[in-house]
Amino acid sequence: VDDTAVSQTPDATVAAVQTTPMFEVPPTATPAAVDLKVWIPAAVAVRTEAGTQTMADKLNEFTAQNPEVVLQVEQKRVLGEGGILSYLRTGRNVAPSVLPDLIAIPTDLLPSSANENLIFPIDDRLDPAFLDELFPPAIAMAQPDESVLGYPFALTWSPHLVYNSNALTRTLPLTWDQLIVDPEHSMVIAAGGEDGAMLALQFYLDAGGTVQNEQGQPELQVEPLTVALEALQRAGENGFLVSQSSSLSTINQSWQLFLGGGANIVRTRSDHFLGENTSGLPIEFTVTPGIDRPLTPVVGGWAWAISTSDPARQEAAFALLADLVEPSNQGQWSQDSNILPARRDAFAMWSDNDSYVGFMQQELERARPLPVTTTSKIMTVLGDAVFEVVSGSKLAEEAAEDAVAA
Repeated sequence: VDDTAVSQTPDATVAAVQTTPMFEVPPTATPAAVDLKVWIPAAVAVRTEAGTQTMADKLNEFTAQNPEVVLQVEQKRVLGEGGILSYLRTGRNVAPSVLPDLIAIPTDLLPSSANENLIFPIDDRLDPAFLDELFPPAIAMAQPDESVLGYPFALTWSPHLVYNSNALTRTLPLTWDQLIVDPEHSMVIAAGGEDGAMLALQFYLDAGGTVQNEQGQPELQVEPLTVALEALQRAGENGFLVSQSSSLSTINQSWQLFLGGGANIVRTRSDHFLGENTSGLPIEFTVTPGIDRPLTPVVGGWAWAISTSDPARQEAAFALLADLVEPSNQGQWSQDSNILPARRDAFAMWSDNDSYVGFMQQELERARPLPVTTTSKIMTVLGDAVFEVVSGSKLAEEAAEDAVAA
């Protein structure tokens, strides 16, 4: 579920709020000092059946340990009519009593939400050790400027390659041109979807490209984008990218073609790979090679943020936040939900500490935050450019110039 795909134009009123209970949290036996409201998107809380149960267990444990707090946990989308941010924008002067105190939102929305006073910084409550345990991109997400705007608890995307270890018995090279010239290598990507755009973005960023000008407006540059698209053009011209790539739009489609033997290398991402049953399959995973070194992984994320200005409610909300991100709690929930945790010590709690866990720990240490949302205009034009180059309808330089103009 991608909440960011929903329109960001709010036109709902809080008076029309429809609550959707997510978890049954038993009432306390003593009068409540705080009636704490928590809103969580389905993309976080109900990713898997096991993860849903783990989240419910952790909330019930918090209630048992804090009888003065009564939890009301509801499912809400992040954006659009009826979304978390829409209610926060319209509700303070209409029906403040129904608004949440703690919310889960994509990390890329933390700065804009803070600028609108929809969420409140947590610097004065946060133990510095909490920040120290975050992977580097999660620290950047939490603290884009001086203030800590929220606390990341999950990381998404982190693209990488998977290959058939029966067909390819040698470790794959770390540079793109070495990878694509070996006649034994064939790769499938979903060139018509997000992954094609993401691959171009990784090449573009590593070539020195930026996605904003000095005024903070969206921008692409022709030269680094041409470098990125020429890499894909070379891969298509020599037959390394299988022809079906231009007709695929999802990672699941390219994964199925890979499993069926249509290619011996495939691009995937962490949250997709963790959700697949790969036990017994002859596969290995590795970085995506770049121009002169492996491409830098890009990751998105989810963060807890405090959305009440009341000091007593802020204190209770932060207590729940701190409990949910405690290493054993975050570690168990993230593993059960097939999503990477934002904390190193939480990742260390994963029970099956296999080679993929070690690989992803290394990837997260060198990753960077995704600089644009997956539904941004930049990703749209990058995706169009990749499709045009991989399908052969445009050469790299022309596609780059058209993308920059768009």
